[in-house]
Amino acid sequence: MAKVLSKEEWKKRKKLYAYLKLAAAALLALLIVLILLIGLIKVAKNLFSKGTPDTPAAPSMKQELNITELFLTPNVYTRPQNSLKEVKGIIIHYVAGAGTTAVETRNYYEGLKVNSTSKTAESCHFIIGSDGEIVQCIPTDEIACASGARNEDTIAITFCHPQADGEPSAQTYDSLLKLTTYLCKTYGLTKDAVLRHSDLGDQLCPKYFAQQEGKWAAFLAELDTAVGKTAGEKK
Repeated sequence: MAKVLSKEEWKKRKKLYAYLKLAAAALLALLIVLILLIGLIKVAKNLFSKGTPDTPAAPSMKQELNITELFLTPNVYTRPQNSLKEVKGIIIHYVAGAGTTAVETRNYYEGLKVNSTSKTAESCHFIIGSDGEIVQCIPTDEIACASGARNEDTIAITFCHPQADGEPSAQTYDSLLKLTTYLCKTYGLTKDAVLRHSDLGDQLCPKYFAQQEGKWAAFLAELDTAVGKTAGEKK
């Protein structure tokens, strides 16, 4: 038989139930506050952080210029893997062999690693083909065997050409301008830091621009506009 509670006992039990209800309500309120606080923290992180997981990364040079990476095998003749610690200039070359493609030129450099007879040391960072395609042979943090004493502080670009006069095709010219502009902006260079191979010595390279001073001046003027700097300005 169930125990009959006295009036005093009923009062105590009612108080206990009331306390339990208050405790449950307090716990629920605390849980709601914690959930809201966590939500606010996440919102604050999204507002004040540099980016969110949904923010796309800035396109790399490879993506932006549609560069094909065909790095040379490390070797003493074409890719010695010496560090390019500082970029102070860009040197423009041409392949000399009319009608040669970018990949063929890259493969020529690759073949020099076993050329024990002539011991030719020759390469470049980028080769631009006659259709405007860009092949990268050497990472930009390594030196290329292209520009003599300036190997230590320059990036070398070589372009292909359809005819013996060395004139680049329209597509090649466009890619040369875009790539040089990108590199100038990346390294804080002006048009004054962009040189022909012939500016370093007696080489008639790149032939077309070495013989056509007006064409070279026009290229530098376009470059200056594309980079958005005037001569003498620094980044």
